[in-house]
Amino acid sequence: MSKPTTMQTRDTKAPTRETRRPAGLFASGFALFTAVLWGGNNVSIKIALERGSPLQIGWIRFVLGAVATIAYMAVRRESFTVSRHEVWPLVAVGLMFSVQLVFMNIGQDLTTAGHGVALHSTMPIWAATISMLFIPSDRLTRWRVLAMALSYVGVLAVVFGDTGANEAGTTVLGDVLSLISAILLGARTVMISIYAQHVSEAKLMLGQLVIGTVLLLAGSYVFETPTYTTDGSFWFALAYQGFVIAGFGFLATAWLLKHYLPSTVTFYFFVQPVAGVTLAWLILGEDPGRGLIAGVALVCVGALLHSGESFLKARRVAQG
Repeated sequence: MSKPTTMQTRDTKAPTRETRRPAGLFASGFALFTAVLWGGNNVSIKIALERGSPLQIGWIRFVLGAVATIAYMAVRRESFTVSRHEVWPLVAVGLMFSVQLVFMNIGQDLTTAGHGVALHSTMPIWAATISMLFIPSDRLTRWRVLAMALSYVGVLAVVFGDTGANEAGTTVLGDVLSLISAILLGARTVMISIYAQHVSEAKLMLGQLVIGTVLLLAGSYVFETPTYTTDGSFWFALAYQGFVIAGFGFLATAWLLKHYLPSTVTFYFFVQPVAGVTLAWLILGEDPGRGLIAGVALVCVGALLHSGESFLKARRVAQG
């Protein structure tokens, strides 16, 4: 009985040694590839919403993602048993994920895919800002203030200055809900980075998918009147959301956040709005207006400044 007590004393008095390191060449390329895939997420949601409702496509996406995650865990022979210390991280991440996805899907239903991906791509700013609350050494610098100012101006340009937004595709409410979703996603990114130090990243992903399925399935039948279709584009879009994003995308991001410093991983997500707006133009025929283009550019520059400073600092510290 004395040994556990000793360990607990050490944990409370001594800081935990940081095992995460700056992203190297492979991790950087992998993060960049993952960010491009995430750029297609809002486009696939918009396609699915043409045949389904927000909560409905949410829980179906979760089920498909859970299938991919279970397969991943089975191949790796990971345990599905939940220990007592894992309960709260799984519940917390699952609840945050469910709420975030509700805001994202409803917001995307009320705005264009281009607007959705541009606003959603402010996530690195929110993630880095929120992380400062939990990492004392992560200070607010003049470059970060400038980065946040540029990103905020970019958000205003997207919401209020997009001349290409058509009368049926965009609402301020949809843009606001999409922005709230980005903030919640930033918070969830920090949560996963912290919890993944003590809980398997795959188990975190499966936990949030199971909790999300239960909550959104119930919500869909309470607040919506879901209908089902055999339309190929609907199921292809859901397969992309489920297998590519909720499966591979989440697992890849969680793995990166567990093994590498968050600022050096989220740095590469600046390409997400560019990929998303391009895909929305090619697939959905959305014509980006001057406001959207300017907003995306400002968000990208803001993300580069904000995450870039953290990226360089983390690499300098790691190199001694």
